[in-house]
Amino acid sequence: MSCKRKELDGDTGHLVADAVPSVRRLQEMLETAWSEGYDEDGAQQLGHRVLGTRKWIGTTEIYCILAHLGVRAGIVDFHCPTAADGSHPALFSWIFEYFTDGQTNAAVSDDGLAGQAEDGNGNDDVRFVAKHPLYLQHQGHSRTVVGIEMGESGVCLLVFDPDVSPGPGDRLSMFRYTLFATRGADQYQVLYIDADDGARDIPKQISSQRIP
Repeated sequence: MSCKRKELDGDTGHLVADAVPSVRRLQEMLETAWSEGYDEDGAQQLGHRVLGTRKWIGTTEIYCILAHLGVRAGIVDFHCPTAADGSHPALFSWIFEYFTDGQTNAAVSDDGLAGQAEDGNGNDDVRFVAKHPLYLQHQGHSRTVVGIEMGESGVCLLVFDPDVSPGPGDRLSMFRYTLFATRGADQYQVLYIDADDGARDIPKQISSQRIP
């Protein structure tokens, strides 16, 4: 996962963008945050130690690291499927709204279809938005969501998935995560960067929004 981190030399506390810390560096950053009182419950659950272990670093641990670096984030829990087939249209709707800011007249239905895809000006081509990627987690795995794709078959999430390699045929398919694919997990968590609420102090302890 790409994130911001502190300068290593001189301990200036300045943030460096576009740095990709190693797993070991993330473990060090997490233990440092714990030592300063961040996510006390999580620290206790993991025995206050992850450095040099194979313990999972997930949504709450990434929140802890970001909060310690002064980056405000939020977590949304999708704790159960919201369609009869075991998929998660509520998750897709939330992500759809996040990337579009409500600027389209479409909505994700239980079968993944989004209705009319154009925005209010009738445009249906590629659009770039000033949005941070999302950290999408389910049990045992995480992906980075960088956008959405709206096509005849419905909405797909555009993801970077460390478990997927290019295969024969349509190479773009490795970047698509469909609503059908969400049937493989009962629960999802999304971590987002909260760039709109810089006035409040960043909480050291973790809370989340629960949907539905």
